[in-house]
Amino acid sequence: MKPSTDAVSDKGTLRRQLRAARDSLSPALRQAFAQQANVHLTRWDRWSAVKVIGSYLPHESEFDPTALTRGARARGTRVACPRVIDKTLRFHDWQEGDAVEATIGGVLQPTDASEIVRAEEIDLFLTPLLGCGEDGARLGYGGGFYDRLFAEVTGFRLGVGFALQRAADWETEAHDQRLHGFLSEEGLTLFS
Repeated sequence: MKPSTDAVSDKGTLRRQLRAARDSLSPALRQAFAQQANVHLTRWDRWSAVKVIGSYLPHESEFDPTALTRGARARGTRVACPRVIDKTLRFHDWQEGDAVEATIGGVLQPTDASEIVRAEEIDLFLTPLLGCGEDGARLGYGGGFYDRLFAEVTGFRLGVGFALQRAADWETEAHDQRLHGFLSEEGLTLFS
């Protein structure tokens, strides 16, 4: 069930509510929702033109973008996943079965041995999140990694998650970077 954010202005409280709502989804339901989202994504005209995708390795109850990237890779699209380097993200070529290692909070990332993909080359970022606001505001985990990345690159920023992660807008900060779109099992929303 979608949390009410009408009176929530504290990002910490909102993060806890949205994480609890996401955690309440069974693994089978999360997988079914990812498949439904994939159908919506493949109908988007821009999707077939993407050459390089910046994706991520899902953690805990996050939306798993594997269904999205599997088809793209099959048609020759390059897929890269982030690796934490100090306070920044560096993307590395990655495909299912490649070696991974844990970083902050147990999040998986490609190993340093995998080939680096410059973030400037990425056409589309499939972006993890806890919440997506009505106008494209992204609520992440509080580390600022994606805000710093998005301040430097021009690729399309597509938040991926479950419909219950849509939230009423909250007070954003000057450094917060907005998404260009949000994809869930209910469809694809593009922000102006």
